[in-house]
Amino acid sequence: MTMRILHIDASPRASRSRSRVVAEAFLAGLPDDVQVTLWDVWQMDLPSLGGDMIEGRYELLFGRPVDDAVADEWQAVAKIAADFLAHDAFVISTPMWNFGVPYRLKHFVDVVTQPGMTFRNDAVGNVEGLAAGKRALVIGASAMPIGHDPSLDALDHQYAYLAAWLGFIGVDEIERIQVAPTFGPEDAVAETMAQSCEGAAALARRWALD
Repeated sequence: MTMRILHIDASPRASRSRSRVVAEAFLAGLPDDVQVTLWDVWQMDLPSLGGDMIEGRYELLFGRPVDDAVADEWQAVAKIAADFLAHDAFVISTPMWNFGVPYRLKHFVDVVTQPGMTFRNDAVGNVEGLAAGKRALVIGASAMPIGHDPSLDALDHQYAYLAAWLGFIGVDEIERIQVAPTFGPEDAVAETMAQSCEGAAALARRWALD
């Protein structure tokens, strides 16, 4: 069966993004029959989760009517979540902003992480993620050597956050490529990129065999 991969890109720098370059090196190494869909979170029309939307969610959960506009927005959320789960694997490429992820990626996570859409609760509150059986690759870029220097682990709210979220929604296998450091002498940054792209290509070959 053809593998369907969703590439979620969180950098506003498009082709100049180092994390996207490494993601493209990974995707290029996969078999030709793999289907790849790109979601650029900076270009997506993500519903705003303001007060009316949140109150509407509670009303809908209890089976009560809501305004048509709110109902339409929640239908849009449900479609994004369903389209997300329709893929077999996820590749997330993101820069590190202030030790975390860009706000547009956080917005995306907030939109799709909804009860009954990407997870559900049983009668006593236990959580079951609905992305079980799927795998993910997180490609994070950072100016500092986060991910390579254990003394900086406390500053990592990029991979740690994304891995926790993916695990919460049930993703079984989460892998990481940390593109770092991306700040420093030109030759050092070039070496970072070369090693990261080589690692991405090697990982793609392994995925192709799984």
